[in-house]
Amino acid sequence: MKLPYIIPVVFGILALPLRTLHADPAQAEDVAFRMADPYIHKTFQMAPADYSGMLTTGNAVRFLIPVVRGLDYVFLVGTDDAARDVDIYVYDEVGQLILDDRRSSKLAGVQFRSSYNGTAVVYLHMARANGLASYTVLVGRRGVAKEGILDGSGNTNAPKDEAATISPVPASPPPVKKD
Repeated sequence: MKLPYIIPVVFGILALPLRTLHADPAQAEDVAFRMADPYIHKTFQMAPADYSGMLTTGNAVRFLIPVVRGLDYVFLVGTDDAARDVDIYVYDEVGQLILDDRRSSKLAGVQFRSSYNGTAVVYLHMARANGLASYTVLVGRRGVAKEGILDGSGNTNAPKDEAATISPVPASPPPVKKD
């Protein structure tokens, strides 16, 4: 009788969908730090800020990152196996798109030199995922800041080169015009 052999096969098939719903934050973090390795060798200081979490298909989060004119920045997104396509968009303070990575990939990253002092608005959009997917965002920077505008006391009004500590907030996918 072949019935005892069928039972493990049926339970194995039923367990497959549960596996795709399992997010793995540790895997996303490992992937992000592997992505950061070449940038660390290029003297970028990487900040493992508290930018990690879980998203499903179509959801996005927004980060505000302090930027200083003249510094190079890199934003990297590492994901777990549940992620299928993640995009990253960087806007300036007035809403102009600076840079994006919309490739069909489970990893995303952008690098730019800031031409202003203030904040960059970074959107992470989980374009496709199998269930709940984990992500980790790393922020890196390098270089020497250029002089800011002098205020009345002789001090520059450039923001301090602080770690990005602003918490992510839920967001709608960024408004991007299709090419």
